[in-house]
Amino acid sequence: MVTMQITNASQLTGVFPALFTPLKNDDPKNLRNSIDYKKMGQMIDDVIAAGASGVLPAVTTGQSATVSPQQHLDIIKFTLDYVDGRVPVIAGAGSNCTRESIEMIENVLKIAPVAVLCVTGYYNNPPQEGLLKHYQTLSSETGAKIVIYNVPGRTSSYVHPDTLIALAEDKNIIGLKQAVEFGFGEKFHEDTMRVIKETKGKDFAVMSGEDGLFADLLEMGGTGIVSATGNIPEACKTFVDLYKAFQAGDKDKAHNLQKAARDYIDATFCRKNPIPLGTLFNSPLFQPLVSVKDTANGADAVARIMKLIDEKATSLKKYHA
Repeated sequence: MVTMQITNASQLTGVFPALFTPLKNDDPKNLRNSIDYKKMGQMIDDVIAAGASGVLPAVTTGQSATVSPQQHLDIIKFTLDYVDGRVPVIAGAGSNCTRESIEMIENVLKIAPVAVLCVTGYYNNPPQEGLLKHYQTLSSETGAKIVIYNVPGRTSSYVHPDTLIALAEDKNIIGLKQAVEFGFGEKFHEDTMRVIKETKGKDFAVMSGEDGLFADLLEMGGTGIVSATGNIPEACKTFVDLYKAFQAGDKDKAHNLQKAARDYIDATFCRKNPIPLGTLFNSPLFQPLVSVKDTANGADAVARIMKLIDEKATSLKKYHA
């Protein structure tokens, strides 16, 4: 195994697909399915070919909430082995329990010294003082390079700017995946701008966790995107081209490419992520998630997804043959 390690914020640039974890159809109850590593390898090859800067296995999009603890580690090890140093890998290793998150990170580091994405405290919803201590403890106890995942829409736990700015002082905390409404004029725009401005010059990168706001974040001073939609190779290529256009100073082209990505984004998020990716990649999902077809008005949504595959996401046809 050759690993391309992320050691500082300057490497958190461009497009990082949050890898979907495909399953085999070997348990009709969708409780104990095996991971479809052959399909996952194809998916990894396709996004790397599309220009991805790196990949993230075993995160929310990768069914991290429902894979078994052993599968979680196996997915990370497979990804590292299969990628074999072609691009960096950031592993999912977050929990709402600090002790458990430390143990997860330690187990990941036994596989390889990779950076980790760590979600905020869901359900127990710690105060800002608790979030500050949580991430500082993860850093001091493991020495891992950490990217904070701020996603209050899923966790009901929002890391405030003061907390993020303080955490950016930690030498091991190198970035933020900001999954909030931070677009121009939106609820968290000023908060996100403040974090970007006040961490400028520090070893800390702010990445978009909102696929529809990538161009906005780059214009605000952000550095890249962690993307569920980026699992679709054509979408990944669109985001890569968007990033390149912005780096070349062509903001108009970047925003036009953001608009061009809309159909891919709408398909990926027509139901709660990662449910639509199960349909896009013709994969079961672990319970309690269900297929798009089994949701309200599911037939219409499936028809729209299949239309996208036929017309724009043609690389996915191989999964539906």
